[in-house]
Amino acid sequence: PQGDQQPPPSSPQGQGQGQLQAAAPELGPCAHCGAAGTKKCSGCKRMRYCSGECQSKHWQSDHKFKCKQMKLLDPIDKLPCGVEASKKSPVSGHRGISLVPGHRKLNKVIYPYDDFLKLYNWKCNDSKYSDFLTCGLVNCGNSCFANVVLQCLSYTRPLVAYLLGKDHYRQCAIRHEDWCFLCELQSHIQRAFDSVHPFAPTNILSHLPNIGGNLGFGRQEDAHEFMRFAIDKMQSACLDEFGGEKVVDHSTQETTVIQHIFGGRLQSQ
Repeated sequence: PQGDQQPPPSSPQGQGQGQLQAAAPELGPCAHCGAAGTKKCSGCKRMRYCSGECQSKHWQSDHKFKCKQMKLLDPIDKLPCGVEASKKSPVSGHRGISLVPGHRKLNKVIYPYDDFLKLYNWKCNDSKYSDFLTCGLVNCGNSCFANVVLQCLSYTRPLVAYLLGKDHYRQCAIRHEDWCFLCELQSHIQRAFDSVHPFAPTNILSHLPNIGGNLGFGRQEDAHEFMRFAIDKMQSACLDEFGGEKVVDHSTQETTVIQHIFGGRLQSQ
């Protein structure tokens, strides 16, 4: 029938439709301002931008630190950084794929001091943590210097409250590509509270060179030196969530939960 025929290509109506179909770009929200973005990041091919200015601002804010990280993700996880898939993936068939978290927005205060004070009065609803008693640790051969520090950290209530209450493991920005001492310490503390019999902290002892200095497994080391390296490693893990020590200014670095617990200042007069 004549009413079902398409307008000829030479007609204005047909020409206009052809232009709209050809010019319609693939849209998505701008990673910086949220407007419709038509341009993609040339590196990760994931982030979209509405203008070069938005792309530059987003790159300077945090994207330059996670662009390469996003690029290395499996094709199956092609979702925006920091998003957790809640529905079943038609590609993988798995549920709840947790992707690499992006750097969190940096404020002048990383961990408010008022929230830190609440950690001292923290009480876990789980009965196994209520008595605040951990099991012993086995000496793996010259590992007493590390065992005694790990036991002290396991009885530092604000630190335990932070790791078990806030669950650092879920927010960690480096565990997907590197070994994180703070994540390992959280697992160690959970095991220390759960276990009845002493166990060997081999997951930490086997990564002594990653903690710092010339620490080595099986050698006699200094407990105070190990403690200093461990605290520095925990501080770095907190700052890595915001881009690292080179990005966060010194005054803001003093507001991490690790600084609140272990930090201080020396004054000579």
